[in-house]
Amino acid sequence: MALLTQAIKGTQDVLPADSHRWQYVERRLLDTAALFGFKEMRSPVFEHTEVFSRSVGDTTDVVGKEMYTFIDKDGSSLSLRPEGTAGVARSVIENGLYAGAMPLKLFYLSNFFRREKPQAGRSREFWQFGTELYGSSSPEADAQVILLADSLFKKLGLTKVTLRINSIGCPDCRPSYRASLIEYFSKYESQLCDTCKERLLKNPLRVLDCKSPICSGIAKDAPKTLEHLCDGCESHFDKLKKLLDACGVEYVVDPSIVRGLDYYTRTVFEFIVPGIGAQSTVCGGGRYDGLMEQLGGSPMPGIGFAM
Repeated sequence: MALLTQAIKGTQDVLPADSHRWQYVERRLLDTAALFGFKEMRSPVFEHTEVFSRSVGDTTDVVGKEMYTFIDKDGSSLSLRPEGTAGVARSVIENGLYAGAMPLKLFYLSNFFRREKPQAGRSREFWQFGTELYGSSSPEADAQVILLADSLFKKLGLTKVTLRINSIGCPDCRPSYRASLIEYFSKYESQLCDTCKERLLKNPLRVLDCKSPICSGIAKDAPKTLEHLCDGCESHFDKLKKLLDACGVEYVVDPSIVRGLDYYTRTVFEFIVPGIGAQSTVCGGGRYDGLMEQLGGSPMPGIGFAM
């Protein structure tokens, strides 16, 4: 029987002794976002389940294993939000925000929910600060979003954060890369975990993101995304690197970064803090130029991050 005087597993109270720390960080986040021209929006804590299955991807662990989903009294399937981008995109479409001045720059500071195994750096209710920039497909937009994240870490006095970037291509060059991955992983299919065996033909890119030691070991020698980029994606990535160099933002090109959600295209990135254990990624993001169409809206490029 559950003890009513104990918080639910994977959740925590923020007590007065600690709340001032949260407020300090939140003020820095909000002030810096405003300096970059981003404005706050707040979306509902739950959405139609399809908002996440369409955008995040039904082959991801988030949708397949971790979402808190329930059937409403009218029979519809609803889910607590496991991440921020899909809900923001739905709101942009519903409220016609695409009809205003572009680029559209938004941020959120919200709680999210995933039924993960509670461990260091992971909770079932957790808080994220995130940004979404819509309406620009240029590498300058990528650089601006990355520069905002980099500025936040510096303002918070975090000096051991490392930026890693990669490009995972677009619908033009992804098919050839997908075929190469299937060919490679098929040779090791019997050794893959059950989840990756299911992913192999549906979405082989997800195998690269598997946390199983066996699967990640096999993935180390898999074909790299940078070897399959089309001319447009290669030019975009080269320009991004030049912009980051010009802004004095240090980075490492890491072909292993693919991010765990299906809506990403082209630029993906992570900020890593070495030495804090397995959950060392403190910020992740990238470009998602096809997300609006997946949710039933008009084509509109976007890029953002969550930390």
